[in-house]
Amino acid sequence: MKVQQILEGFSNPPLELIAETLDLEITPLKLETVNWEEFPYHPDVAVQIAYNEDELFLQYKVKEQSVKAVVSESNGRVWTDSCVEFFLSPEGNDEYYNLEMTCIGTALLGFRKKGDATVHASDEQIASIRRVSSLGNKPLAERKEQTEWQITIAIPWKVFFKHELNLASGMKMRGNFYKCGDELTVPHFVSWTKIKTPQPSFHVPEFFGGLEFE
Repeated sequence: MKVQQILEGFSNPPLELIAETLDLEITPLKLETVNWEEFPYHPDVAVQIAYNEDELFLQYKVKEQSVKAVVSESNGRVWTDSCVEFFLSPEGNDEYYNLEMTCIGTALLGFRKKGDATVHASDEQIASIRRVSSLGNKPLAERKEQTEWQITIAIPWKVFFKHELNLASGMKMRGNFYKCGDELTVPHFVSWTKIKTPQPSFHVPEFFGGLEFE
């Protein structure tokens, strides 16, 4: 997929401006792949992605039958809550970053080579990722009702701490986008690209899709 540059020359634009610009300029990408038939529930999820020289921008819009956000610590078990995820392999190989974020913005950021243990970002690095959720930032016990929510995220390129990323037009990477909720009443695991594994797993860079930065 093509990743468009926006807000060029604008350092640390307000999250409200990022959200408005994404809505005006970036076509949402639907996450519609249900990979494992024993988990058929499919929430309505879309993501918008763009960038400038300082940050990578993501905006997820979700409609799901229940929400939960009880994990409050950075690098905690965020995937057990209502969670959106972005995995990025800058060099298109088996080394990648996984950014996982709950519906209230609690985040995990790790770097991993497939098969190795994860190296997590520091609290300071995670704190530098700007985010705002329509559900606020306070913990939520599971709310079993149809809920729509949106989270806008600005990720400094420097938090991809094992690389020095100097973005240029035409640069190609690989990645994937996900929505999960491992410990909701109805667990679910949906993605952008198809994942061909026997059991749910997002840590499979061989199934990432192509990202070309315009």
